[in-house]
Amino acid sequence: MILLGTAAFFLMLLGDVNDALWHRSALRLCFPVGLILLAAATAARLSLEAFDTAWCAVAAAFLLVLLYALFGSFSVKDAYVSQECGRRVYDKGFYALCRHPGVLFFAGLYVSLHYALALPWADAAVYALLNLLLAALEDKWLFPLSIGGYDEYKTRVPFLIPTSEGIKKIFKR
Repeated sequence: MILLGTAAFFLMLLGDVNDALWHRSALRLCFPVGLILLAAATAARLSLEAFDTAWCAVAAAFLLVLLYALFGSFSVKDAYVSQECGRRVYDKGFYALCRHPGVLFFAGLYVSLHYALALPWADAAVYALLNLLLAALEDKWLFPLSIGGYDEYKTRVPFLIPTSEGIKKIFKR
């Protein structure tokens, strides 16, 4: 299953490359198909026999925050659907703290899935590292090509670890 999960990240990368460079409508499904494959590969490795209620609650919290960061913080249509009309950088909420907050929530989700439903550590580590690598590639090469204002955003907001200054800004709003 870890190979299926790894293939999922390659599909997500292909979807991002398409958004930045090729703009082929047939390849726009790569990213969502990758997400579905990753969910399937993860689900196949979970054990209901190892169910831990408290850790499942932690995993659910990480999942909800991850979904909010990726799909609730900004217009899904503008960010993921209407990509040919040019996207602008989003720098509010979690995205004022760091450029890739989903990486942190994703790692938290996969660590908590280990304790909640016995997801093997190898799966959690590989997927968290692949997600970090995907975010690094997006940040360095792909998002500057596909998201307007991204280079300037990179000068203001840290890649992954929020600063105390960024945290203070969030609470001042």
